[in-house]
Amino acid sequence: MQIRKEVNLVAEKNKRQKQSVGFRMLINIALVMFVIFCAASIVTVQNSIVDKKKKLADLDEQIEVLAAQNDELATLIASDDIGKYMEKLAVESGGYAYPDERRYYDTSRE
Repeated sequence: MQIRKEVNLVAEKNKRQKQSVGFRMLINIALVMFVIFCAASIVTVQNSIVDKKKKLADLDEQIEVLAAQNDELATLIASDDIGKYMEKLAVESGGYAYPDERRYYDTSRE
């Protein structure tokens, strides 16, 4: 009878060890997957940061250009000479030329 109890105890112990090994294996796999997920997340965030920094640099350049244009327009408005401003717009935007100005266009390219 006692041998039977000992055999049953050994069998239960073996069964628990097998379950324990399977559980440990599952925990290890889950841990490895979590580490891989964290590493991928870090790489993704770093790439996003680099992209955002590039966009910020582009926006800073645009701010500088627009600030220069704004300063130029502010000086034109402050000079109270609207004629110069209209003339500048006509030459730059409208493609007009001064009366004594000659413009040469390259027609060899098409």
